Amino acid sequence: MRRAAAKGFINATDCADYLVKKGMAFRDAYKITGGLVALCIEKETDLEHLPLEDYRARSELFDEDVYSAISLDTCVNMRNSKGGPSPESVKEQIEYTRKKLFAHEVHTVMTHFINEE
Repeated sequence: MRRAAAKGFINATDCADYLVKKGMAFRDAYKITGGLVALCIEKETDLEHLPLEDYRARSELFDEDVYSAISLDTCVNMRNSKGGPSPESVKEQIEYTRKKLFAHEVHTVMTHFINEE
């Protein structure tokens, strides 16, 4: 699953956001990140394993902390909106689904009971 996520470059937005947080305009950060993704494809690698020199060749704003900013773990944990993949969001989704299933089961049993009378 991790390999598939890395090859899908789901952390590209996080890479662009990293540059924006360092003061770059988003349109420029987006263009640079697109170039990095293209380079990764050419080198058959992903953003997490691309050497820092390749990042710095595109922008001097990149530093060692880029790797923590774009790690797949960080990307998943930071996406904590409703329905997102963060552990907290997934727990909420599971609890919601459990409640809905329980309500459905109660309804089914009650309907069956009422119909038998």
